[in-house]
Amino acid sequence: MKHSLIVAIIILLFVMDVTATPENRFLNANWQFHKVGAKRWLPATVPGTIHTDLIDNHIIPDPFYRDNEKKVQWVSDCDWEYKLQFETEADNYDDLYPIYLQFDGLDTYADVYLNDKLILQSVNMFRTYSVDISKHIIATNELRIVFHSATKMVDSLANLSLPFIRPCENNRHYIRKAQYHFGWDWAPKLTTCGIWRDIQLIYYKPQPETAQYSPVRLVQERDSIGQSFYFTVNNKPVFMKGANWVPADVFLPRIGKDKYRSLLLAAKEANFNMLRVWGGGIYEDDYFYELCDSLGIYVWQDFMFAGAMYPADEKSIENIKQEAIDNILRLRKHKCIVLWCGNNEIDEAWHNWGWQKQFNISNNDSTKLWKEYQKIFHELLPSLVKQYDSGRQYIASSPLYGWGKQKV
Repeated sequence: MKHSLIVAIIILLFVMDVTATPENRFLNANWQFHKVGAKRWLPATVPGTIHTDLIDNHIIPDPFYRDNEKKVQWVSDCDWEYKLQFETEADNYDDLYPIYLQFDGLDTYADVYLNDKLILQSVNMFRTYSVDISKHIIATNELRIVFHSATKMVDSLANLSLPFIRPCENNRHYIRKAQYHFGWDWAPKLTTCGIWRDIQLIYYKPQPETAQYSPVRLVQERDSIGQSFYFTVNNKPVFMKGANWVPADVFLPRIGKDKYRSLLLAAKEANFNMLRVWGGGIYEDDYFYELCDSLGIYVWQDFMFAGAMYPADEKSIENIKQEAIDNILRLRKHKCIVLWCGNNEIDEAWHNWGWQKQFNISNNDSTKLWKEYQKIFHELLPSLVKQYDSGRQYIASSPLYGWGKQKV
């Protein structure tokens, strides 16, 4: 009798485990959106952006045609809201498994509500947010996300810093968002927002994969004229031919697998063996790195900072820290990555672009700005690379010696 009872308990536990374990689920279909305050809801595409949703619904023209870029600037000044209704059988297993909503990419300042309860306030386009919703989920749920104007936010943050000035051609450096969204020499000014990567309902959290180290190291050794800068593969010096990789579309969710494959195959056919993921764009999609792994294209990976002096207050440092950890853990499994670089052109700009004179920066403010720079790029980021991806090297900025001038 006792033996039969033990067997029955084991069978029951096995059945409970098999039937109760749910599968993770994407929540990308059936979204709607509108301008905050408007009554009419329109169909939305997720992943997507507010601009592509407005184009699809014939609200705005193609911003790349003629001078339409100027005609759609109003979009960036508005707040936008997205909503979704979804069903779940949460009552069957919420006591056994925690349930998470995972947001792989919210651009950028967003308030997230589940069944009218505020569960998340996003402040960073590059972070992955996971929220335990076990106590809030019901059979029929409503998920709402309110995106606040990034344009208004950066201007507000910049005004709070006055009279202190941080060198930049606009106020983009006050927000952790793709910097090219505010306009660049290769990109229009289309400061978009939206759900730019997947949203998932998660019932168990996968562990981050461990690093796969490349056989390509950066060699920096003192010599008679300064310091070397070259890469080796299997300890043999190799000439690196490559290019600067910027996002393949201004509206990121339009970059599908076919486009990634086409561009990277073209790079391979041109005999490129290295691409630098530029710091004014994004930490790229996993598929980009998977293709680079398979094609034998090495990746120089910038952190997402470019051409400005960034805030290093306590809140900003914590935000940057979590962003870096998220992306180091996500990308370290790819053997193609050979180098982490702190930023694009900031060291060069500080020493050679005349910012101090251009922005009328006092000696005291210059000292403060440089200390903040060092806090981010000489202390925080290298320490995180060492902690989470110790087999790979880190440099603070690129270029370091572009003008051939001695640093002051």
